Amino acid sequence: MGMLDAQLQFSAAQAITASAQSTNCYDQLTGAMITTTFTPTSAGAIWPVTETYFGEDLGIGKGPGTPRVQVNVGTAFVTIVSLQVAFQGAPLNATAFASGNRSDLVFVTYIETAALGIALLTANTRIASFDWPMRQTGAGLPRFVQLDYIVSTSATAGTINADVTLGDEDAQSTLAFYGANYKVAS
Repeated sequence: MGMLDAQLQFSAAQAITASAQSTNCYDQLTGAMITTTFTPTSAGAIWPVTETYFGEDLGIGKGPGTPRVQVNVGTAFVTIVSLQVAFQGAPLNATAFASGNRSDLVFVTYIETAALGIALLTANTRIASFDWPMRQTGAGLPRFVQLDYIVSTSATAGTINADVTLGDEDAQSTLAFYGANYKVAS
């Protein structure tokens, strides 16, 4: 498992009973997680306070420091037909700039899972893990990113934990195979 940061959590034991957005939305301008409102132009940001629109290039793929998104089931789902997880981005638009409301942003899906059936939605199961995706060609540079949980029918008793991980899992299978103070002969 990569390193986790509590300040980079889309969902923490979020109950999913119907289609919903992640509790938190990441503002790439300020580096803050927001829930319902945001500051359209923040003091101390890298862009001037008169800047109306801001976008962030999501990157070109795996490399040093590329964040990953991990989605895990917390409490198992009891009644659900299927669940999909979508990673979405939204540029700042004029309506959202005027209101400061997350609900006024227009999100576009960049990557999503297949529909996952109830047999896969058991407690403490990782249901998605992917690199921070690139934006689609022609799509606006997003300032905000979130997850969208798409439920086919109403559900009961299921929770989701979704985090941005810092670090990589490539060496996971080799951990603890070498003794303490291991040295390569010279």
